[in-house]
Amino acid sequence: MDKILYLISEGLKNIWRHKMTAFTAVFSLFIALFIVGLLATAGDNTHKVLQYLRSKYKIEVFFKQDVTNEEAVGLIHKIKKLKGVRTATIIEKEDAVRIFKDQFGEDITDILGYNPLPVSAVVNLSRTSRELIKVEPIIKRIKSIGRVEEVRYQGNLIKKIERNYKRAVDRFPYLAGAIVLIAILIIYNTVKMSVYSRRELIGSLQLIGASRLFVKTPFIIEGLFIGLFSAVLVFPALFGTIQGVNYLLNNFTTWRIALSFNPVVWLWLCLIVISITLIGSYRAVSSFLK
Repeated sequence: MDKILYLISEGLKNIWRHKMTAFTAVFSLFIALFIVGLLATAGDNTHKVLQYLRSKYKIEVFFKQDVTNEEAVGLIHKIKKLKGVRTATIIEKEDAVRIFKDQFGEDITDILGYNPLPVSAVVNLSRTSRELIKVEPIIKRIKSIGRVEEVRYQGNLIKKIERNYKRAVDRFPYLAGAIVLIAILIIYNTVKMSVYSRRELIGSLQLIGASRLFVKTPFIIEGLFIGLFSAVLVFPALFGTIQGVNYLLNNFTTWRIALSFNPVVWLWLCLIVISITLIGSYRAVSSFLK
């Protein structure tokens, strides 16, 4: 027990003896972990932003002129059954006249003497799917339903949103992996500098018969504490950032999106930092003692 306490105290003393180096390592590792945490949190919340954008997708279906309101109800019922469709709302001929008057300020029936506007429907797509939504097959199936005159939709916008979402999700793991690698290098170089500054002491310990594990352990503990200090600082930083983003979204935008911070992300960061500090510290000491 005394031996374990001695090794832990030596690890802490190493940090205190090299305060500036340790501070630089803690700060650098904090930045790396913070970025990884932001990427993980962004990936966890991206679907909420996508759901909001998908709620704005709109497909307008115009039926043939001779389609009655009653007939259109049956056609819309078929559209609702299509895969990828969330809702379909009928716009009756009378509603179309009212919408025309609201937009243009004139009653088209007074101008022409009859109502030329067809029955139509507004179709909204599914929002919850994490898979890419392909609009073209849905449009083709709608057009294949009899009595449909025209279909209008925001094709290019939907494609761009879905494509960019897929790209972002696919690249998150690679970017996070690169940052984790940088964190390992930070720990490795920090501990290596600490070991190098005490090379004479290490040589003396080896001369009096100290085992390699006994020499390595304080430096491994030093790296572990540096990693844990960084992880402790990351939690409030991530939580505060998410709260700040939510405040900006709620007060300065029309987006009604509440981002969430999952504590599991922080637990994963702790596991990552423990792993990389153990690996980085061990390799740094081993390379010097060879």
